[in-house]
Amino acid sequence: MGNRRDLTLLIIDEHSDISPLLAERLGLIRGIRVIGENANVMIGAELAHQLEPEVILADFRRTGPPRAETYRWLARVSPESLIVAHTSYFGSGEGHALREAGVACCLLKGGSVKKLAEQIIELVRLGNGRSSTTRRLTAGTPT
Repeated sequence: MGNRRDLTLLIIDEHSDISPLLAERLGLIRGIRVIGENANVMIGAELAHQLEPEVILADFRRTGPPRAETYRWLARVSPESLIVAHTSYFGSGEGHALREAGVACCLLKGGSVKKLAEQIIELVRLGNGRSSTTRRLTAGTPT
């Protein structure tokens, strides 16, 4: 395993109390290197463009433009990044809309950080974010 490197992760969570705590905890997980975190979507998108993370873990509040459009815009800003929607609520059909907007995986908050890390690592291991395992990861997400 000497050639194995950590995946790079950027966290954008508009809940300002969550973003730094999640970054700290995920940064302790072997195989993940948190390269940035921010609660502001505009600053987070700028970081995504500059840092080119492998994964962007994001949660956008339900105010302003529809969430799917915000994720679509983020996917255009950082096209090589896998985007994971990490939220406490998905409305009816929203999981499907988010995946169409470029989100590789939709995960509900509330699970352990270890489980979240395992899911992110598996997503990157698969490479494209759209495989059968990713569909399994999003199986609990309403579509």
